[in-house]
Order: sequence, then C-alpha cells, then structure tokens
Amino acid sequence: MPLEGGAADDLAMDGWEAAVAYRRLRGQASSGRAPEPLRDVAVAAVIRRAMACVRHASRPMGDALYPWPESPPGDVDLEASIDAGVLEMPHDPERLRVRVREQRRTDTALILDMSLSMTGEKIALMAVAAAVMALRLRMDDLAVIAFDSTPRTIKPLGENLPVKTFVRRVLEVPARGYTHLEAGLQAGLCALRRSTRPSRAGILLSDGVYNVGWDPARVAARFQRLHVVHLGEDGRDRGLCRRLATVGRGRYYRADTWDDLPRIAYTLVRDLFR
Repeated sequence: MPLEGGAADDLAMDGWEAAVAYRRLRGQASSGRAPEPLRDVAVAAVIRRAMACVRHASRPMGDALYPWPESPPGDVDLEASIDAGVLEMPHDPERLRVRVREQRRTDTALILDMSLSMTGEKIALMAVAAAVMALRLRMDDLAVIAFDSTPRTIKPLGENLPVKTFVRRVLEVPARGYTHLEAGLQAGLCALRRSTRPSRAGILLSDGVYNVGWDPARVAARFQRLHVVHLGEDGRDRGLCRRLATVGRGRYYRADTWDDLPRIAYTLVRDLFR
C-alpha cells in the first residue's frame, strides 16, 4: 500500500506517539484510513500500557453453587446440599450442591465521551482505560458506547472479540460534534437492557461538560449503578460528575491528569465487585 504525504516518516514513530497521533494521521489520509502498520503499532502500544496497569492484578473471583452432576469441577458444599433437601431425598443427585471458584461477572456499559475536545493523547489514554476493562472483565460482559452529538455502539453486550480488535474500534471512533451527555447515558442504559444478569453497571468517562440536551441526571438515576470518571484538570464541572455518580448509586473518580486514567480504570474494575 503506498504511503501518502509524510506517512512514511510517521511509521518511524514509537508506539505511544503513534497511538496519540493516530486519529490525526487517519484524518489526513485521503482514503480516511491510516496505514495498517501504523494502526498495528498504535494498537499494540495501547495494549502494552493497559497490561502494565493490570500486570499484578488477578481477575475478580467468587464462589458459585451448582447442582451436581451438571456442575463444573468443584467441592461438594454440605451445608448448601442440606438446605437443598439432600437429607430428605438422599438418592436424588440434583439435591447435591457443588461450590465452584470462578470469575465474578457483571454486565457493564462503558460510555465514552468522544466529542471534539477529546483528541490526541486524551483518546489514546481513553483507549488504554477501555483496554484495562476488557482485560479484567469478560469481553462478552462489556458494552461500549461512544457519544458526541449522537451516541454510537462500538461493541454490543454479548459480542466476543479479540482485544486488538476492541482497541482498534475505540481508536477509530471519529472525534466530532457537541457533547450530548444525556444521549450517551441513554444509549448505555439501553445497552444494559439486553442483560439478564442480576449485577449491571454503567461507567461514564467524561469531562462533565454538556452543551446539547437536558440535564443528564434524570437518566443517570435509572441505572442500577453508574460510576463516573471525571476527566481533565478543569474543576468547573466536578459538581455535575459527582451528582451523576450520587443519583446513579455509584462512585465518583477524579483523573486530574490524563496519565491518571489507566490507574483509575484498574481501581474501578476492583470496585465493581465490592
């Protein structure tokens, strides 16, 4: 594939520089697509940073009870089996309960502010935060919504795909339009309606500034839990982000600098199961 303009020089960038510049270079290409080698370098850099955040962290685990003999390998739980009536019907194997250690699960809608102010390193670090979620949650338990003037589904709940493909989708969402925070939250809420899991949560990453739509708090209140990560150094809209987390029965996190975002994403994944 022939390279356009200065693309040949751009391929000499290190990985993180490529991730930061990826959207700009993609927009400058007449085809609207960045060269594949550059894309692959950018995606790999995002994944490396995400893996550095979770390197020493285990996936959230918990105990689950299954009826025997359909259960995965585990240990018979005598107390749970008695509660299920095994003493009254000792010849019924369905009364036996097996305790299995497995990854804890919660269906999660990740809602990303991709308006015009979110460019360069902001987008690259947001992709790192999303990759942290993908590495520590089950991929099919994660829905991702990007919004500016309108919301778009990057990944629906239930879809299973490689982390590389997931990161590429985040990096390639165009930054444009205004900030319709209410519509972004509404789309996240709709994504979670597909869930049949008892535990469901929304995670909003935004600077808390909206210039289209109505007060987003009325939608935030409809989440089972809504956690809010307030991005950027400007504290003018900190009150709105706190209010959204409060009415959404979630937690508020503050990323004073963009470099804080991957660490906060890791903390948030742990907090999802507390």
